[in-house]
Amino acid sequence: MDGFGDFLIVGDDYSEGGGPAYAIAIHLTFIDSDKDNVMYIYHFVSTTKDTPTDPAGKFGQALGKLIAKLDSGNSKLIDTEAIQEFRDLHAKGHFPGLGHVKKLSMKHHIETIADFFAD
Repeated sequence: MDGFGDFLIVGDDYSEGGGPAYAIAIHLTFIDSDKDNVMYIYHFVSTTKDTPTDPAGKFGQALGKLIAKLDSGNSKLIDTEAIQEFRDLHAKGHFPGLGHVKKLSMKHHIETIADFFAD
């Protein structure tokens, strides 16, 4: 029998809210075909980390790093619906809240796995 375990980037209980964020990180998975299809995670972290204020600004910092990596042409992230929504958020300059950011990261992960097994 063949199989695999998939442990998403969320704890035991999903929560829309959370405590104050000193840093904001966007975690996105990718499969590296150059390294025997090993899965890795990018961590796009805000530059500001010293205060729990301005989560929207911190999200903008992390999102800017994600968009720069995507636009570099060597990110290895596949163009999922979640990636498109991150691009839309960047274009609009909109912060949807941390729960939605986590939801998009999870959606991207599921879309990445589905794409991998569709091939």
